[in-house]
Amino acid sequence: MENNMRISKEERKAALSEEGAASIVLEINAKFNTEELMAKIKAIREHAEVIEDLAKSIGQFPDEDAEVEIKATTNFSEDGSFAERPVRYGIKIAKNEKDPENRVTYLYDAEGMTPAAMDYTNGVFNYGSWEGVGFAAPDKNYPCMVKYDGTEAYKLDPNDYSKKADGSASEVSDLNFGGNAMAAFVGGWLCQYETATDEYIIWSNVRWNKHYKAFHRKGKDGKRKSGFYYRLFTPGLEEGKARSISNLKPIARKSAYDEAETIEMNGKLWDGLTWSQYNYIISLLMIMGKTENIRKAYGTGNASTGEVYEGGRLLKKGQFFGTSDEKEQVKAFHVEALWGNQFTRCLGLICNGGKYLVKMHGPYNFTGEGYKTAAICKNKGFDYGFVNETRMTKYGRFAMAFDGTENTYTCNYASADPTDEPEVALVGGSASSGVYCGFYVYLSHSAGSAGWDVAPGLSCEIPLTAQP
Repeated sequence: MENNMRISKEERKAALSEEGAASIVLEINAKFNTEELMAKIKAIREHAEVIEDLAKSIGQFPDEDAEVEIKATTNFSEDGSFAERPVRYGIKIAKNEKDPENRVTYLYDAEGMTPAAMDYTNGVFNYGSWEGVGFAAPDKNYPCMVKYDGTEAYKLDPNDYSKKADGSASEVSDLNFGGNAMAAFVGGWLCQYETATDEYIIWSNVRWNKHYKAFHRKGKDGKRKSGFYYRLFTPGLEEGKARSISNLKPIARKSAYDEAETIEMNGKLWDGLTWSQYNYIISLLMIMGKTENIRKAYGTGNASTGEVYEGGRLLKKGQFFGTSDEKEQVKAFHVEALWGNQFTRCLGLICNGGKYLVKMHGPYNFTGEGYKTAAICKNKGFDYGFVNETRMTKYGRFAMAFDGTENTYTCNYASADPTDEPEVALVGGSASSGVYCGFYVYLSHSAGSAGWDVAPGLSCEIPLTAQP
């Protein structure tokens, strides 16, 4: 059986001529044969740093920051069937461009794709080129019922959660189910950085180089997991426990400390919404919609009714749904009320001492101890407004200036108070936030704050043995 990995002379010559960093393309021509071969292919697909080490060992890389590209012309999975092709979907954001659509350009495998957006006239989601593709594919994002030990009981019908994937009745509304209704986010690597003129967000299904991070799926032990689960519905309270079950009244009027207690009752793998997860989801929405204005692309959410809705209103609305009237929930990647209805407490992001402080995996605290500095606040005192200037880092994107409008630059509202006690992030906006709803990061309240318009998130690590 033929089995060779090669770097052509042309590719080597082109790579070595690059300034600062090189790009070497490895073509994998393989036929399904031995366990050893499949182990090599799996390592190449999942850990591109293996290729980097290999290339360095034969003297092809001129520096440590060289970029590795992978092409699988014949790429098999472990059972001998064709495996997914390594891809990158990226956007470049022009910092000085005001128009939220013109600011964004597609990169890599996203070039030439049609962006996704809600069709408000017909009440359906228009996937453009994105239906079943990349991070939106049904094996990367799907609804399911997850047991307290983190294992999946079964998948749900993606268009009607009252049914299992096999068509039989589900327990999505049953409080006797020993777990929660969740949306799975499987795999993924994210690269975020900026230059003097542009910002970049790139998603890949493999790790192309050391700048691609998987913070969103790191467990409390600091180890990378298969992915994470995030709640389908805003958690309600059932015997002191935070539950993502349809038709529950959402939790409200609890401090961050009290919310943490309700979440911990689910088990050791469970937590609230984390900054690394939130940053990941928002990044995917920006890539998929090729826009800064995610509120316009996906829906306003319940932003102006002043009423908090129970979970499950969009039970039969598929993976994405939204309206433009500020009166109905928004749904993204099967997650209901990602913004609007209530703010969600977001763990791992604190503003204090003139700095944005982050912790990219649990366990978390509300003081900032052990956190890393992601960015220095440009404002010296409390500031707020629509964001027109940001700092893009490997830890996410942070507001620097607040002189934009709802339809220019980022189109996102934010606040930051760097001078007082540690301010714990609230995200998304509430049923009274109006046009502020969307990628709204509110850093002006301490962990002790509580109100009708604040609820916890609910997430769970995906253990390696999660799927049945």
